[in-house]
Amino acid sequence: MTDPAGQLRRIAWDEVFPWLIIFRCFRIAISPSLLALATVAVLISPLGWQLSAKLFLSTEALERQLPHSHLVEALPPAIQSWLPSVTENPFFATYLELAEPLARLFRLEFTLSETAFYFCGLLWTMAIWSFPAGVITRRAIVQLATDEPLGIGSAAMFAGSKYASYFLTPFYPLLGLVLLALPIACLGLVVWLLPGIGAALAGVSWLLVIVAGAAAMWLVGGLMLGFPLMWPTISAERDGDPFEAFSRSYAYVYGKPLHYFFYAIVAALFGALSFIVVLLAVVIVREFGFWALSWGTGGPLAEQLRSDVTRFLEVGEFDSTRSALWKTGATLIALLIYVLQSVSSAFRFSYFFCAASAIYLLLRHDVDEKEMDEVFVEPKITTAPDANP
Repeated sequence: MTDPAGQLRRIAWDEVFPWLIIFRCFRIAISPSLLALATVAVLISPLGWQLSAKLFLSTEALERQLPHSHLVEALPPAIQSWLPSVTENPFFATYLELAEPLARLFRLEFTLSETAFYFCGLLWTMAIWSFPAGVITRRAIVQLATDEPLGIGSAAMFAGSKYASYFLTPFYPLLGLVLLALPIACLGLVVWLLPGIGAALAGVSWLLVIVAGAAAMWLVGGLMLGFPLMWPTISAERDGDPFEAFSRSYAYVYGKPLHYFFYAIVAALFGALSFIVVLLAVVIVREFGFWALSWGTGGPLAEQLRSDVTRFLEVGEFDSTRSALWKTGATLIALLIYVLQSVSSAFRFSYFFCAASAIYLLLRHDVDEKEMDEVFVEPKITTAPDANP
C-alpha cells in the first residue's frame, strides 16, 4: 500500500533552518580534551603580555593604558548604550578579547613604545591561540559536517602541520595596510621637514590619500569582521592556505553581511545560555568541597578557609595572623580553584571557535552554494590483508 500523494512524512529541520547547526556547537565545545587545550592557552596567555609590558612600558605608561573595552568605546554613544549586555556575552567578549590588540595599533596618541607593546602582545596572542584554534576548528568542522567525532590526535596533527597558516593569515591584511601607509608616511616626512612645501604637496595629492583610505577601510573592515572565519577556512578546505582564508573570509563578510550578522546573533544568544550552564557547573564543583569540608570542621572554620582563599585570589595576600601551614594549604587550594575557574574562560574560546566554524559552513553554503558536508577529510589508512596465512 502506498502513502496518499502529498502526505507529509517528516520535516528535515536542518534543511529548512540550516542555522540550527549552531546549536550543536555546545556539545563539541565542552569536550574535555578541547577544554583542557583551551585552559592551557588561557593560563599562559597573560605571560607574554606581562613580559611585553616589562620590555616596553614604564610604570606611568602602564597606568595610562586604556580599559579593555576600547574597541566598544570607539563606537557612537547610541550604539554603546545598547552594547553593555553584549560585551558581557561570552561569544562577543571572546571576539573583543582577540580583536582588541589589533584595534589599539591604530591609536594616534600612543607612543612608539606603547605601539610596540600592543604589537608584541598581538604576536603573542596569535602565537598562543593559533594552535588551539586550529585544533578546535578542525574538530568542529569535521564533526559538524560528517556527524563523526574526530580524534584529538588527528586534529592536533592537522593543526600542527598548518600552524604557520593559522598564525600568518590574520597578518596578511596588515601587510596591505602597511603598503598603503608607507607613501603617506613619506608625505608626512616631507611635511615635517618642509612644512610649507609639504602642506602644498599634501593638498595636491590628498585625493590619492582618500583613495588609499578607502582601500584601507575595506581591508580593516574585512579583517575585524572576518578574522574568525579565517581559521575555519584552513580547517575545512583541502588546500586551505592563508590566501584562500583571506579571500573567502572577505568574500563572505562583504557578500552576505546580513546573513553573517544573523548567524552571529544566534551564536551569541545560544552561547550566553551555554555559558550559564558552564558557570553553574564551575560554581557547584568549587563550592562542593567547602560544603563537604564543613561537615568535619564546622561551618565557621570552613568559611574562614574559604574567605582566605577568595582573598588570595582577589588581592594575592593573606591575613598576617595566619600560620605558615595555613597559608600554604590555602595557597594550594586557591591555585587549583584558579585553574578550575579558568575552565569557564576556556569554554568561551572553545565555543567561539566552534561557532565560527558553524558560521563558516553556513556562509560558504550561502555564497558558494557548497553543501555542508563538503569538507576535506583525510582518508583512513587501511592495512592490506596479509597474503600468507
